[in-house]
Amino acid sequence: MDAYRKECRNDSSVFIISCLHFHLLCYSDNFEMRVLERPSDDELVLELNHVDVSFVNALRRILLSEIPTVAIEMVYMWNNTSLIHDEVLAHRLGLIPIHVDPRRVQDFYAPASEDADEDEEAGNPTDRNTIVFRLQVKCTKQDAVEAAKKQKKATAQQQQQQQKMIQKKTTKKGADDDDDDSEDDLVVPKSQNPELENAAKMASKPKPNAKPSSSSTTATIPQRPYTKHVYSGDLVWLPQGDQKQRWKNANIRPVYDDILIAKLRPGQEIDLECHARKGTGKDHAKYSPVATASYRLYTEIELLHPIYDDLAEELVHVYEPGVFELVPTNPSKGDPAGSRVKAKVCNTYACTMSRNYMRNPELAKAIRMVRIPDRFIFSIESVGMHSPAVLLAEALKVLQAKCRRVQDLADQTILLQES
Repeated sequence: MDAYRKECRNDSSVFIISCLHFHLLCYSDNFEMRVLERPSDDELVLELNHVDVSFVNALRRILLSEIPTVAIEMVYMWNNTSLIHDEVLAHRLGLIPIHVDPRRVQDFYAPASEDADEDEEAGNPTDRNTIVFRLQVKCTKQDAVEAAKKQKKATAQQQQQQQKMIQKKTTKKGADDDDDDSEDDLVVPKSQNPELENAAKMASKPKPNAKPSSSSTTATIPQRPYTKHVYSGDLVWLPQGDQKQRWKNANIRPVYDDILIAKLRPGQEIDLECHARKGTGKDHAKYSPVATASYRLYTEIELLHPIYDDLAEELVHVYEPGVFELVPTNPSKGDPAGSRVKAKVCNTYACTMSRNYMRNPELAKAIRMVRIPDRFIFSIESVGMHSPAVLLAEALKVLQAKCRRVQDLADQTILLQES
Protein backbone atom coordinates (compact mmCIF):
# COMPACT_ATOMS: atom_id res chain seq x y z
CA MET A 1 0.00 0.00 0.00
CA ASP A 2 2.86 2.37 0.84
CA ALA A 3 4.46 1.64 -2.51
CA TYR A 4 1.15 2.41 -4.25
CA ARG A 5 0.81 5.76 -2.39
CA LYS A 6 4.40 6.63 -3.29
CA GLU A 7 3.68 5.85 -6.96
CA CYS A 8 0.60 8.06 -6.84
CA ARG A 9 2.63 10.94 -5.39
CA ASN A 10 5.28 10.56 -8.07
CA ASP A 11 2.85 10.16 -11.01
CA SER A 12 -0.38 12.17 -10.86
CA SER A 13 -1.88 10.19 -13.79
CA VAL A 14 -1.84 7.03 -11.67
CA PHE A 15 -3.76 8.83 -8.93
CA ILE A 16 -6.35 10.17 -11.42
CA ILE A 17 -6.91 6.73 -12.96
CA SER A 18 -7.32 5.13 -9.52
CA CYS A 19 -9.88 7.77 -8.51
CA LEU A 20 -11.82 7.25 -11.71
CA HIS A 21 -11.81 3.51 -11.16
CA PHE A 22 -13.11 4.00 -7.61
CA HIS A 23 -15.92 6.30 -8.81
CA LEU A 24 -16.94 3.90 -11.58
CA LEU A 25 -17.21 1.05 -9.10
CA CYS A 26 -19.35 3.16 -6.76
CA TYR A 27 -21.71 4.27 -9.53
CA SER A 28 -22.04 0.83 -11.12
CA ASP A 29 -22.86 -0.82 -7.78
CA ASN A 30 -25.26 1.82 -6.40
CA PHE A 31 -26.87 3.38 -9.48
CA GLU A 32 -30.68 3.60 -9.32
CA MET A 33 -33.29 4.90 -11.77
CA ARG A 34 -36.91 5.41 -10.77
CA VAL A 35 -39.92 6.85 -12.62
CA LEU A 36 -41.53 9.63 -10.58
CA GLU A 37 -44.45 10.65 -12.78
CA ARG A 38 -45.84 10.75 -16.32
CA PRO A 39 -47.86 13.97 -16.62
CA SER A 40 -48.79 13.08 -20.22
CA ASP A 41 -47.89 10.64 -23.00
CA ASP A 42 -45.07 12.98 -24.11
CA GLU A 43 -43.62 13.75 -20.66
CA LEU A 44 -41.56 11.69 -18.25
CA VAL A 45 -39.93 12.60 -14.92
CA LEU A 46 -37.18 10.33 -13.56
CA GLU A 47 -35.05 10.15 -10.45
CA LEU A 48 -31.39 9.16 -10.86
CA ASN A 49 -29.57 8.18 -7.66
CA HIS A 50 -25.86 7.69 -6.95
CA VAL A 51 -24.66 8.99 -10.30
CA ASP A 52 -22.24 11.68 -11.42
CA VAL A 53 -23.39 14.88 -13.08
CA SER A 54 -21.32 14.08 -16.18
CA PHE A 55 -23.45 10.99 -16.84
CA VAL A 56 -26.73 12.92 -16.48
CA ASN A 57 -25.51 15.76 -18.67
CA ALA A 58 -24.36 13.27 -21.31
CA LEU A 59 -27.89 11.82 -21.44
CA ARG A 60 -29.33 15.31 -21.80
CA ARG A 61 -26.99 16.25 -24.66
CA ILE A 62 -27.60 12.97 -26.47
CA LEU A 63 -31.37 13.44 -26.21
CA LEU A 64 -31.08 16.91 -27.69
CA SER A 65 -28.73 16.28 -30.57
CA GLU A 66 -27.75 12.66 -31.22
CA ILE A 67 -30.94 10.59 -31.48
CA PRO A 68 -31.94 10.30 -35.17
CA THR A 69 -35.40 11.36 -36.39
CA VAL A 70 -37.03 12.04 -39.75
CA ALA A 71 -37.84 15.57 -40.93
CA ILE A 72 -38.50 17.34 -44.23
CA GLU A 73 -35.18 18.26 -45.84
CA MET A 74 -35.94 19.04 -49.50
CA VAL A 75 -38.98 20.95 -50.84
CA TYR A 76 -39.72 21.10 -54.58
CA MET A 77 -42.03 24.03 -55.37
CA TRP A 78 -44.23 23.45 -58.38
CA ASN A 79 -46.49 26.45 -57.76
CA ASN A 80 -46.71 28.94 -54.91
CA THR A 81 -48.86 32.04 -55.38
CA SER A 82 -49.41 32.66 -51.66
CA LEU A 83 -47.95 35.62 -49.77
CA ILE A 84 -45.30 33.42 -48.14
CA HIS A 85 -41.97 33.24 -49.94
CA ASP A 86 -40.70 29.86 -51.07
CA GLU A 87 -37.80 29.88 -48.59
CA VAL A 88 -40.02 30.74 -45.61
CA LEU A 89 -42.59 28.14 -46.61
CA ALA A 90 -39.88 25.47 -46.95
CA HIS A 91 -38.52 26.40 -43.52
CA ARG A 92 -41.98 26.10 -41.94
CA LEU A 93 -42.48 22.69 -43.52
CA GLY A 94 -39.12 21.47 -42.23
CA LEU A 95 -40.12 22.23 -38.63
CA ILE A 96 -43.23 20.01 -38.76
CA PRO A 97 -42.53 16.79 -36.77
CA ILE A 98 -43.14 13.61 -38.77
CA HIS A 99 -44.63 10.48 -37.21
CA VAL A 100 -42.31 7.76 -38.50
CA ASP A 101 -39.87 5.35 -36.86
CA PRO A 102 -36.35 6.49 -37.94
CA ARG A 103 -34.96 3.03 -37.17
CA ARG A 104 -36.75 1.78 -40.30
CA VAL A 105 -35.22 4.49 -42.52
CA GLN A 106 -31.68 4.27 -43.87
CA ASP A 107 -29.21 7.10 -43.59
CA PHE A 108 -29.24 9.23 -46.74
CA TYR A 109 -25.44 9.24 -47.00
CA ALA A 110 -24.88 5.67 -45.82
CA PRO A 111 -22.70 3.58 -48.16
CA ALA A 112 -24.75 1.31 -50.41
CA SER A 113 -24.39 -2.45 -50.46
CA GLU A 114 -22.33 -4.23 -53.11
CA ASP A 115 -25.36 -5.52 -55.05
CA ALA A 116 -27.17 -2.16 -55.01
CA ASP A 117 -28.18 -0.35 -58.19
CA GLU A 118 -26.62 2.90 -59.35
CA ASP A 119 -29.66 4.83 -58.08
CA GLU A 120 -29.13 3.40 -54.58
CA GLU A 121 -25.65 4.86 -54.14
CA ALA A 122 -24.96 7.13 -51.18
CA GLY A 123 -26.47 10.58 -51.64
CA ASN A 124 -29.27 9.50 -53.99
CA PRO A 125 -32.92 9.48 -52.85
CA THR A 126 -34.45 6.00 -52.79
CA ASP A 127 -37.46 4.35 -51.19
CA ARG A 128 -35.12 3.21 -48.40
CA ASN A 129 -33.87 6.62 -47.30
CA THR A 130 -36.53 9.13 -48.41
CA ILE A 131 -40.20 9.69 -47.52
CA VAL A 132 -42.22 11.82 -49.94
CA PHE A 133 -45.15 14.11 -49.03
CA ARG A 134 -47.36 16.14 -51.35
CA LEU A 135 -49.11 19.42 -50.51
CA GLN A 136 -51.67 20.57 -53.07
CA VAL A 137 -54.16 23.18 -51.84
CA LYS A 138 -56.08 25.82 -53.79
CA CYS A 139 -58.44 28.58 -52.72
CA THR A 140 -61.11 29.30 -55.36
CA LYS A 141 -63.68 32.07 -55.68
CA GLN A 142 -66.43 29.45 -55.50
CA ASP A 143 -65.20 28.56 -52.02
CA ALA A 144 -65.51 32.20 -51.03
CA VAL A 145 -69.08 32.41 -52.37
CA GLU A 146 -70.15 29.27 -50.52
CA ALA A 147 -68.51 30.48 -47.31
CA ALA A 148 -70.32 33.82 -47.59
CA LYS A 149 -73.66 32.02 -47.99
CA LYS A 150 -72.98 29.87 -44.95
CA GLN A 151 -71.97 32.89 -42.90
CA LYS A 152 -75.08 34.82 -43.96
CA LYS A 153 -77.30 31.89 -42.99
CA ALA A 154 -75.54 31.48 -39.62
CA THR A 155 -75.89 35.22 -38.90
CA ALA A 156 -79.61 35.11 -39.66
CA GLN A 157 -80.07 32.17 -37.29
CA GLN A 158 -78.20 33.99 -34.53
CA GLN A 159 -80.38 37.07 -34.94
CA GLN A 160 -83.52 34.94 -34.74
CA GLN A 161 -82.31 33.29 -31.56
CA GLN A 162 -81.57 36.70 -30.02
CA GLN A 163 -85.06 37.95 -30.91
CA LYS A 164 -86.61 34.88 -29.26
CA MET A 165 -84.56 35.43 -26.11
CA ILE A 166 -85.63 39.09 -25.96
CA GLN A 167 -89.29 38.09 -26.32
CA LYS A 168 -88.96 35.55 -23.50
CA LYS A 169 -87.40 38.17 -21.21
CA THR A 170 -90.13 40.65 -22.08
CA THR A 171 -92.82 38.09 -21.21
CA LYS A 172 -91.10 37.34 -17.92
CA LYS A 173 -90.96 41.07 -17.10
CA GLY A 174 -94.69 41.44 -17.63
CA ALA A 175 -95.38 38.54 -15.25
CA ASP A 176 -93.13 39.94 -12.52
CA ASP A 177 -93.91 43.65 -11.96
CA ASP A 178 -92.07 43.84 -8.64
CA ASP A 179 -88.65 43.54 -10.25
CA ASP A 180 -87.64 47.13 -10.99
CA ASP A 181 -84.15 46.29 -12.26
CA SER A 182 -85.29 43.90 -14.97
CA GLU A 183 -85.76 46.72 -17.50
CA ASP A 184 -82.04 47.41 -17.52
CA ASP A 185 -81.34 43.78 -18.41
CA LEU A 186 -83.61 43.98 -21.46
CA VAL A 187 -81.77 46.85 -23.06
CA VAL A 188 -79.85 45.57 -26.07
CA PRO A 189 -77.08 47.97 -27.08
CA LYS A 190 -76.97 48.79 -30.74
CA SER A 191 -73.78 48.09 -32.59
CA GLN A 192 -72.51 49.68 -35.75
CA ASN A 193 -71.59 46.22 -37.05
CA PRO A 194 -73.90 43.59 -35.49
CA GLU A 195 -72.55 40.78 -37.69
CA LEU A 196 -69.01 41.31 -36.45
CA GLU A 197 -70.25 41.45 -32.85
CA ASN A 198 -72.15 38.17 -33.29
CA ALA A 199 -69.08 36.50 -34.80
CA ALA A 200 -66.97 37.65 -31.83
CA LYS A 201 -69.51 36.22 -29.37
CA MET A 202 -69.59 32.89 -31.17
CA ALA A 203 -65.77 32.72 -31.27
CA SER A 204 -65.54 33.43 -27.52
CA LYS A 205 -67.77 30.47 -26.61
CA PRO A 206 -65.71 27.44 -25.51
CA LYS A 207 -66.02 24.20 -27.46
CA PRO A 208 -65.02 21.35 -25.12
CA ASN A 209 -65.64 18.59 -27.65
CA ALA A 210 -63.99 20.33 -30.59
CA LYS A 211 -61.10 18.50 -32.27
CA PRO A 212 -58.45 19.99 -34.53
CA SER A 213 -59.27 19.56 -38.18
CA SER A 214 -56.96 17.50 -40.35
CA SER A 215 -57.76 19.44 -43.49
CA SER A 216 -57.87 23.03 -44.69
CA THR A 217 -60.44 25.11 -42.81
CA THR A 218 -61.93 28.48 -43.52
CA ALA A 219 -61.97 31.75 -41.63
CA THR A 220 -65.33 33.42 -42.26
CA ILE A 221 -65.22 36.66 -40.28
CA PRO A 222 -67.88 39.13 -41.44
CA GLN A 223 -66.79 42.20 -43.40
CA ARG A 224 -63.45 40.56 -44.21
CA PRO A 225 -62.23 38.78 -47.35
CA TYR A 226 -62.45 35.00 -47.41
CA THR A 227 -59.33 33.19 -46.15
CA LYS A 228 -58.46 29.50 -46.42
CA HIS A 229 -56.12 28.03 -43.82
CA VAL A 230 -53.58 25.37 -44.80
CA TYR A 231 -52.59 22.99 -42.00
CA SER A 232 -50.03 20.25 -41.57
CA GLY A 233 -52.86 17.73 -41.94
CA ASP A 234 -52.98 18.61 -45.64
CA LEU A 235 -49.62 16.91 -46.20
CA VAL A 236 -50.29 13.59 -47.96
CA TRP A 237 -47.80 10.72 -47.85
CA LEU A 238 -46.91 9.35 -51.28
CA PRO A 239 -45.48 5.80 -50.91
CA GLN A 240 -42.45 5.13 -53.12
CA GLY A 241 -41.35 1.71 -54.32
CA ASP A 242 -42.45 -0.96 -51.85
CA GLN A 243 -42.97 1.45 -48.94
CA LYS A 244 -46.71 0.74 -48.88
CA GLN A 245 -46.05 -2.95 -48.22
CA ARG A 246 -43.12 -2.44 -45.85
CA TRP A 247 -44.89 0.23 -43.80
CA LYS A 248 -48.45 -1.03 -44.05
CA ASN A 249 -49.30 -0.20 -40.39
CA ALA A 250 -46.79 2.62 -39.90
CA ASN A 251 -49.37 5.44 -40.32
CA ILE A 252 -46.81 7.89 -41.67
CA ARG A 253 -48.11 11.43 -41.21
CA PRO A 254 -47.33 14.69 -39.38
CA VAL A 255 -47.45 14.26 -35.62
CA TYR A 256 -49.94 17.14 -35.29
CA ASP A 257 -52.61 17.95 -37.87
CA ASP A 258 -53.35 21.49 -36.69
CA ILE A 259 -50.02 23.25 -37.36
CA LEU A 260 -50.78 26.31 -39.50
CA ILE A 261 -48.63 26.44 -42.65
CA ALA A 262 -50.13 29.28 -44.70
CA LYS A 263 -53.26 31.32 -45.43
CA LEU A 264 -54.69 31.60 -48.91
CA ARG A 265 -57.04 34.11 -50.53
CA PRO A 266 -59.23 33.35 -53.57
CA GLY A 267 -57.07 32.61 -56.61
CA GLN A 268 -53.99 31.55 -54.62
CA GLU A 269 -52.64 28.00 -54.44
CA ILE A 270 -49.74 25.93 -53.17
CA ASP A 271 -48.45 22.87 -55.01
CA LEU A 272 -45.22 21.28 -53.79
CA GLU A 273 -43.45 18.03 -52.97
CA CYS A 274 -41.47 17.36 -49.78
CA HIS A 275 -38.68 14.82 -49.24
CA ALA A 276 -38.10 13.78 -45.64
CA ARG A 277 -34.77 12.28 -44.56
CA LYS A 278 -33.11 10.90 -41.48
CA GLY A 279 -30.90 13.18 -39.41
CA THR A 280 -29.87 14.27 -35.91
CA GLY A 281 -30.09 17.46 -33.91
CA LYS A 282 -26.41 18.14 -34.58
CA ASP A 283 -27.33 18.73 -38.23
CA HIS A 284 -30.40 20.90 -37.56
CA ALA A 285 -32.70 21.61 -34.62
CA LYS A 286 -35.70 20.26 -36.56
CA TYR A 287 -34.30 16.74 -36.04
CA SER A 288 -34.28 17.07 -32.25
CA PRO A 289 -36.82 14.57 -30.83
CA VAL A 290 -37.40 16.45 -27.56
CA ALA A 291 -38.92 19.81 -26.83
CA THR A 292 -36.82 19.94 -23.68
CA ALA A 293 -34.59 17.67 -21.63
CA SER A 294 -33.38 19.05 -18.30
CA TYR A 295 -32.27 17.99 -14.85
CA ARG A 296 -31.92 19.48 -11.38
CA LEU A 297 -30.43 18.35 -8.12
CA TYR A 298 -32.67 16.76 -5.52
CA THR A 299 -33.20 18.99 -2.48
CA GLU A 300 -33.19 17.61 1.06
CA ILE A 301 -35.34 19.66 3.45
CA GLU A 302 -35.07 19.60 7.24
CA LEU A 303 -37.08 21.53 9.82
CA LEU A 304 -34.65 22.62 12.53
CA HIS A 305 -37.53 23.46 14.91
CA PRO A 306 -41.34 23.38 14.57
CA ILE A 307 -43.25 26.15 12.81
CA TYR A 308 -46.77 26.95 14.05
CA ASP A 309 -49.94 28.87 13.17
CA ASP A 310 -49.60 32.07 11.13
CA LEU A 311 -45.94 31.49 10.33
CA ALA A 312 -46.73 27.96 9.12
CA GLU A 313 -49.61 29.20 6.95
CA GLU A 314 -47.34 31.84 5.45
CA LEU A 315 -44.73 29.20 4.63
CA VAL A 316 -47.24 26.76 3.07
CA HIS A 317 -49.32 29.19 1.02
CA VAL A 318 -46.87 31.98 0.13
CA TYR A 319 -43.24 30.95 0.16
CA GLU A 320 -43.10 27.23 -0.71
CA PRO A 321 -46.44 25.98 -2.09
CA GLY A 322 -46.62 22.22 -2.62
CA VAL A 323 -43.54 21.47 -0.51
CA PHE A 324 -45.05 21.80 2.96
CA GLU A 325 -48.49 21.03 4.35
CA LEU A 326 -50.46 22.03 7.43
CA VAL A 327 -51.27 19.39 10.05
CA PRO A 328 -53.26 19.85 13.26
CA THR A 329 -51.22 20.18 16.45
CA ASN A 330 -51.37 17.65 19.27
CA PRO A 331 -50.43 18.92 22.75
CA SER A 332 -49.93 15.32 23.94
CA LYS A 333 -46.99 14.99 21.51
CA GLY A 334 -45.20 18.11 22.72
CA ASP A 335 -46.92 20.82 20.69
CA PRO A 336 -47.57 24.03 22.66
CA ALA A 337 -51.06 24.51 24.04
CA GLY A 338 -53.21 26.97 22.12
CA SER A 339 -51.53 26.32 18.75
CA ARG A 340 -53.75 25.32 15.83
CA VAL A 341 -51.56 23.93 13.04
CA LYS A 342 -47.91 23.29 12.26
CA ALA A 343 -45.88 22.94 9.05
CA LYS A 344 -44.72 19.53 7.83
CA VAL A 345 -42.59 18.51 4.83
CA CYS A 346 -44.84 16.61 2.39
CA ASN A 347 -43.19 16.70 -1.07
CA THR A 348 -39.49 17.42 -1.39
CA TYR A 349 -39.63 16.75 -5.16
CA ALA A 350 -41.70 19.93 -5.64
CA CYS A 351 -38.93 22.09 -4.18
CA THR A 352 -37.19 24.21 -6.81
CA MET A 353 -34.67 25.69 -4.34
CA SER A 354 -36.26 29.12 -4.68
CA ARG A 355 -35.46 29.93 -1.02
CA ASN A 356 -38.23 32.52 -0.85
CA TYR A 357 -38.76 31.59 2.79
CA MET A 358 -35.44 33.28 3.64
CA ARG A 359 -37.17 36.64 3.29
CA ASN A 360 -38.64 35.91 6.70
CA PRO A 361 -35.84 35.85 9.32
CA GLU A 362 -37.71 33.38 11.57
CA LEU A 363 -38.27 30.91 8.73
CA ALA A 364 -34.65 31.28 7.58
CA LYS A 365 -33.51 30.00 10.99
CA ALA A 366 -36.07 27.18 11.11
CA ILE A 367 -35.47 25.54 7.71
CA ARG A 368 -32.40 23.96 6.14
CA MET A 369 -32.29 23.06 2.43
CA VAL A 370 -29.36 21.11 0.99
CA ARG A 371 -28.85 19.84 -2.55
CA ILE A 372 -27.67 16.23 -2.85
CA PRO A 373 -24.82 16.17 -5.43
CA ASP A 374 -25.43 12.60 -6.69
CA ARG A 375 -29.25 12.63 -6.85
CA PHE A 376 -31.04 14.18 -9.84
CA ILE A 377 -34.58 14.86 -11.07
CA PHE A 378 -34.51 14.33 -14.85
CA SER A 379 -37.36 15.60 -17.06
CA ILE A 380 -37.99 14.62 -20.69
CA GLU A 381 -40.63 16.16 -22.95
CA SER A 382 -40.94 14.50 -26.34
CA VAL A 383 -42.03 16.28 -29.53
CA GLY A 384 -44.25 13.31 -30.35
CA MET A 385 -42.35 11.02 -32.75
CA HIS A 386 -41.45 8.67 -29.87
CA SER A 387 -42.50 8.27 -26.27
CA PRO A 388 -40.01 9.61 -23.67
CA ALA A 389 -39.25 6.06 -22.50
CA VAL A 390 -38.15 5.04 -26.00
CA LEU A 391 -36.01 8.16 -26.32
CA LEU A 392 -34.31 7.42 -23.01
CA ALA A 393 -33.54 3.86 -24.12
CA GLU A 394 -32.11 5.14 -27.43
CA ALA A 395 -29.99 7.69 -25.55
CA LEU A 396 -28.54 4.94 -23.36
CA LYS A 397 -27.70 2.90 -26.47
CA VAL A 398 -25.87 5.87 -27.99
CA LEU A 399 -23.95 6.40 -24.74
CA GLN A 400 -22.98 2.71 -24.67
CA ALA A 401 -21.70 2.93 -28.24
CA LYS A 402 -19.59 5.95 -27.29
CA CYS A 403 -18.10 4.11 -24.33
CA ARG A 404 -17.24 1.10 -26.49
CA ARG A 405 -15.59 3.41 -29.01
CA VAL A 406 -13.44 5.00 -26.31
CA GLN A 407 -12.56 1.59 -24.93
CA ASP A 408 -11.49 0.33 -28.37
CA LEU A 409 -9.35 3.43 -28.91
CA ALA A 410 -7.71 2.93 -25.52
CA ASP A 411 -6.98 -0.71 -26.34
CA GLN A 412 -5.49 0.28 -29.69
CA THR A 413 -3.30 2.91 -28.02
CA ILE A 414 -2.01 0.39 -25.47
CA LEU A 415 -1.20 -2.11 -28.23
CA LEU A 416 0.71 0.54 -30.17
CA GLN A 417 2.70 1.53 -27.11
CA GLU A 418 3.56 -2.08 -26.31
CA SER A 419 4.63 -2.78 -29.87
